[in-house]
Amino acid sequence: MSSRAKEHRSFMITAIGTPVLLNEIKHIQAEAVGGDIDGSVIKNKVKASLIIERYTGIYNMDNTTAEFIATSRLTEFVPLLFKAMNETGENQEFKDRQATLFRYFDFLDKDQAITILYGQLLSDDLTGAQFKIISKAISSSNLIDYDQVEKLLAGSLLVKKAALKVLTLDKDWYSAPDIAYLQTLKGEGLLQQFQEVVTVKESKGMFSSGKEVWECLCGYCNKLDATACSSCTKDKRGFGAEELKPEAVQKLINRRLAVIEGM
Repeated sequence: MSSRAKEHRSFMITAIGTPVLLNEIKHIQAEAVGGDIDGSVIKNKVKASLIIERYTGIYNMDNTTAEFIATSRLTEFVPLLFKAMNETGENQEFKDRQATLFRYFDFLDKDQAITILYGQLLSDDLTGAQFKIISKAISSSNLIDYDQVEKLLAGSLLVKKAALKVLTLDKDWYSAPDIAYLQTLKGEGLLQQFQEVVTVKESKGMFSSGKEVWECLCGYCNKLDATACSSCTKDKRGFGAEELKPEAVQKLINRRLAVIEGM
């Protein structure tokens, strides 16, 4: 658990939404008691190893297997789940089964889920598909950890965008370290972490003098006065028109701190 999570001196802020965990299904216990190991643990771990060995995709999995994985709390399924995040399908059966699989994170201990999900966001092999599903999982279960957010903001543009989403979420309690961290983002503290990511260079024509253009991350060169890429439509900081912008999150942080400071 993070140092911020351990802090007991807290302020209570009403959360906009409370995550609903699916606790009605009995968790598989994976513990040894007094040196003896529950036979059901061995049985389930053997079953898990067979599922992992035979896994060829969500389409080839039945609903019972998907439900077993989701409620198992077995960490050996984590690589399979990240692999499944990259799979795509259009029919409802696929979507329902994929949704069942990713309920897995609802059943984990909160700190364990935070470690796994944020860890993948910070990994070198993070994909765009994983980013979307992980961000949704963090939001739906309110898995907020400012220690992890600080790491995200020091990462690539993609993971910085994940940090923005987390910073929009309301915590049930704000500890003194939580508030201290938010104070570091006050004013324009967050905005300063999102600089332009384009490259300004000279474009030379065969029969004309050189002129400056800016090269987008997608590789397309635009006129220097263009505010967005003519090819991918992202701005100079790498944000699309419909994406959550740092300005919106900065305003929220400043308003949140104003409320806290007035208490």
